[in-house]
Amino acid sequence: MDDASRTRSLIEQLNIGIIKYLEKKTGVTKIEMDPGKPADRHAVLSWEQKNMCLLPEDLKQFYLTTDGLQLTWCSNIENGAIPVGRIYINSVSSLLKIGDSSTTSYVNPSLHDLDPDSDGEEERSGLERPTFDSRCKLFELDPCDGYGKVCLVYRDNKGGSSDPKIEIWFLDRGLRWHYLTDSFTSYYRMMIMHLGLPQWQYAFTDIGLSQQAKQWFNLYALVRLELDTEIPVDVSGQLESSSSTSQLDVGRVFKGKSDKKKPVPSQTQSQQSQSIKRKPTVSSAKNAQQTGIKSSVSASQITNKLAK
Repeated sequence: MDDASRTRSLIEQLNIGIIKYLEKKTGVTKIEMDPGKPADRHAVLSWEQKNMCLLPEDLKQFYLTTDGLQLTWCSNIENGAIPVGRIYINSVSSLLKIGDSSTTSYVNPSLHDLDPDSDGEEERSGLERPTFDSRCKLFELDPCDGYGKVCLVYRDNKGGSSDPKIEIWFLDRGLRWHYLTDSFTSYYRMMIMHLGLPQWQYAFTDIGLSQQAKQWFNLYALVRLELDTEIPVDVSGQLESSSSTSQLDVGRVFKGKSDKKKPVPSQTQSQQSQSIKRKPTVSSAKNAQQTGIKSSVSASQITNKLAK
């Protein structure tokens, strides 16, 4: 299977998997998905010619599979359904450049003029922040309902290669940049694993999630919230690299608090004390899942009450 077929297969698996997973969640209703038709290859080539840069291969194959994506779902609470989740990717025609300073004036300043911290490194990742000037090309992947923008960032490759370096960053409403990941495939997985919950991108910023967003996470993605708060930003990508997408286990990607392993039978008090002495505490995703069991019980009880 070539890279193009592998990317398309991955997208189809994730789209089917997220719908099946949401259907099993208590209180989730009105799951609607509008994947759109495949983009015309000529439209993709025209975009590349117009913007004088090549789309990353995984993003190009995404557009040739589906021209953009919108998946929404609601939570059934008391008097009706409340819109909650939204997974969205702009179509290729809406993948527009931002920060263009061609019309800059005193009356209409550019984003570069309004950005006081365009240079320097992002504290969490240690990576150089994108800029609104000619050093970077920025394109909007997701407008995020107005609370920020997810951007595809092209920057000059300082390693000597002629190919530009491509990253995915989140731009908050204060024009501050926050690194997300290093490929579109990795970002697509992040969207799926966070179920499109409101403002999930803020979990990867020093701002953090709002209280309302945390409440939705507690109801529908408690373990994901715990992992986001414990695992630091990884410059090489928080998830698997795109080179191993053919080995994706969809069941593990969508593993939630309702899918945890059953606890082993209780040991004797002496055996427990011995195991504590022998085994040091290790912070890992597995530990995070185990420590989240008790909290998830209360969250599920709340959900059951709300769904009645």
